[in-house]
Amino acid sequence: MLRPTHIPVTPRGYEQAFFTSATLPVLTTERLSVRAPNLDDFEVYASIACSERGKHLGGPKTRAEAWADYAQMCATWVLRGHGIWTVTSDSVPIGFVRIGTEPGDEAHELGFMFTEAGEGHGYAHEASQAALLHARDTLHLPELVSYIHASNTRAIALAERLGAKHRGTLNGNRIYRYWGPRG
Repeated sequence: MLRPTHIPVTPRGYEQAFFTSATLPVLTTERLSVRAPNLDDFEVYASIACSERGKHLGGPKTRAEAWADYAQMCATWVLRGHGIWTVTSDSVPIGFVRIGTEPGDEAHELGFMFTEAGEGHGYAHEASQAALLHARDTLHLPELVSYIHASNTRAIALAERLGAKHRGTLNGNRIYRYWGPRG
């Protein structure tokens, strides 16, 4: 399934998915809720990934590519015990943070992406800090990094504010390490 289907969800299946997602961790900060993603959140994800905002996510992507990415990041909760969270302010989705891995990665990654409305308020820092603490204190990850393209100056500034240090490159992206055996 490379694109969202036009067939409506079945009530019983959606109910089961809802109860499953309710078991995923919810991170609460002073202003935000960092919660499990749901089907409705895809439109917000697509608005980021399919626009110029998605250029640092390998985009802009088509809706089919965005759906494949979103579905994969949601599925990693079941497969690996971590994944993407939807970040909400006053119950309105404004972005996403994730703990994830991709083929070729050297460590778990902290990723973040926000809508234009979600930028400039410190939300990315607040949500990413909550995810970082979850990765360290709950998941006990031995290492955490962010892979950031050199031209993504806002993401670099955020990673540095979160305490990451530039520690090399991988596949053309800078590696910003929060903690781990490689410094």
